[in-house]
Amino acid sequence: MRYHRGRGFVLITMLASVVVLVAFLGLAVDTAYMELVKTRMQTAADAAALGGAQEIKLSGVANVEASARADAALNGFTHGVNGATVSVHNPPSAGYSTGDSTGVEVIITQPVNTLFMGVVGSTAVTVSARAVARQGPGTSCLHVLDPAASAAFSASGGANVKIDCGVVVESNHATAFSVSGGTTVTAASYSVFGGKSVIGGSTVNPSPVTGVKGPGDPLAYLAPPAVGACDFTNLSIGGGLTRTLGPGVYCGGITLTNGSNITFSPPGIYILKGGGLDIGGGVTAHGTGVTFYNTAGGGYAFKPFNFHNGAMVNFSAPTGGPMAGILLFQDRTISSALVNNFIGGTTIFLNGSLYLPTTAVLYSGGTDVAGSYSIIVAKTIVFQGGCKMHNDYSALPDGSPLRGSAVVSE
Repeated sequence: MRYHRGRGFVLITMLASVVVLVAFLGLAVDTAYMELVKTRMQTAADAAALGGAQEIKLSGVANVEASARADAALNGFTHGVNGATVSVHNPPSAGYSTGDSTGVEVIITQPVNTLFMGVVGSTAVTVSARAVARQGPGTSCLHVLDPAASAAFSASGGANVKIDCGVVVESNHATAFSVSGGTTVTAASYSVFGGKSVIGGSTVNPSPVTGVKGPGDPLAYLAPPAVGACDFTNLSIGGGLTRTLGPGVYCGGITLTNGSNITFSPPGIYILKGGGLDIGGGVTAHGTGVTFYNTAGGGYAFKPFNFHNGAMVNFSAPTGGPMAGILLFQDRTISSALVNNFIGGTTIFLNGSLYLPTTAVLYSGGTDVAGSYSIIVAKTIVFQGGCKMHNDYSALPDGSPLRGSAVVSE
């Protein structure tokens, strides 16, 4: 009898052990399966975040969510299908890039059925993955956006143009890049989609690389400020007056003439609702931590930025906040044949970005942009006099506001 009881005990023990072993085997298999799903999900999240960041660079923020979710779907996780959720945040809701308007956070979650663990009551496990991508700092500081203009970048008249960083010319014209008349142009690099023309004893260092399609507007991510009602109307100051101005909406713009001495107080945005900013000869104008947003509306017609011969201008952009590094910002919805003029003999210290995406820029007669950093993004640009552009971004915590390729950062 004892013998039979012993055999029964051994059988029960063996059966219990087999159940435990099967449970552990099932746990191991299900764990490996969950890791496989997690890996696939992380790949999809990375791709979706990169796609969203690239969408911002190419077209702005309007379609970020749709673009990111489309990339997640291409990698096997479609929002709303099989319980999958693809959440998209711009800027990221957590982590190190919450203040970066080029940052895109993607979080994917999905319940995944187990293969064996249902035996012990665990039929599904929720798996999640998170990725953050942002646009890294770019290497250019002069970006010409017109896609088809002849001489989109032009330098002539014996000018000496020195640019400490890269030049990007988006035009596909046969002479998109044109230098003539004994002019010298030196930059870190040149990427030109179309062709080049260097004639008349001119020198360009290094030799421009042609046939390189540009990445599009590097400041497309930048959100314009809200434009409210008029605080000031048709403001004109002259007669040698000394005045201090504050941020606000200047309907009809700001005109400075006849030796006036003007301080633009920070912090804030000076919104030019029509009329532009016109700084005449003999005027002294200075401001630290300021941004000028040039638009139109309310019956006030658009006018460009005009800095005339003999003006003394010293402006610097904010070093933090949504307009960090942005000094002159033209409403990108306005396309105009008018030209932003920075004219001969002007002493200009412009620490910041001149973002004039749908209008032309003219530098002539020895204008010198001698700030610690200067960035120009314009429809076209013409140099008819000397100009220096530097690239010391040490005052900006995130470096240059011009963004390069999208990278996964978290």
